[in-house]
Amino acid sequence: MRRYSILVDVLLLLAFFSSAPWSAMASSHCRQTNSGEIRPHSVTITEFGAVGDGVTLNTKAFQNAIFYLNSFSDKGGAKLFVPAGRWLTGSFDLVSHLTLWLDKDAVILGSTNSDDWPVVDSLPSYGQGRELPGGRHRSLIYGQNLTDVVITGDNGTIDGQGSIWWNWFRSKTLDYTRPHLVELMNSTGIVISNLTFLNSPFWTIHPVYCRFVLSTMKNMKLSSWFVGVEFIFITALKLSRVKAFMN
Repeated sequence: MRRYSILVDVLLLLAFFSSAPWSAMASSHCRQTNSGEIRPHSVTITEFGAVGDGVTLNTKAFQNAIFYLNSFSDKGGAKLFVPAGRWLTGSFDLVSHLTLWLDKDAVILGSTNSDDWPVVDSLPSYGQGRELPGGRHRSLIYGQNLTDVVITGDNGTIDGQGSIWWNWFRSKTLDYTRPHLVELMNSTGIVISNLTFLNSPFWTIHPVYCRFVLSTMKNMKLSSWFVGVEFIFITALKLSRVKAFMN
């Protein structure tokens, strides 16, 4: 019963924001990012040695691919294409002017090894870890001080494999606060659409100190088997509109 009440709360929150008219009051430099925008440069994750067998750890491949694509940030941006497969990875950072595109049968899998989720400082607004004193594990997909980022695809999936984190939480064996699936800090012009999010270790999407983040949430599915998961948790977010078209 608790799970369904959370779903209702999330949908009511999104409906509230979507009722507001679009405005640019947050910043004159903010603009709506188009998820269909064509980037002039594109690479596939396999070009950086990734293996989509669900076993091989691909953290370095994601990190190296995004580091390379950052060189095109002032040239119209770039797209990282993730084809069909099961792509196991630890935490990795996004960069500005980037599209992360997941193919229909592509699944990004969060590692079940906590060492693959680095520990970072707690958020200043909390003063300490949300669940435990000290730091927190960084989210699977992370971004800070970003502009013009699209996380989308042909209904691909991002699966945090969060059951092990929930077991650690319930058995009180965690040393640090659990990670989220996606966390974006101090960012603007973000679009998240056409994806399925599964089994987050903690919150699913967490925008922090952001402007114009989640400007559209189209055709998204958010699901978890774990009672008590909060799908979207917003911290100190300044925005003019959230458009919600969730399945």
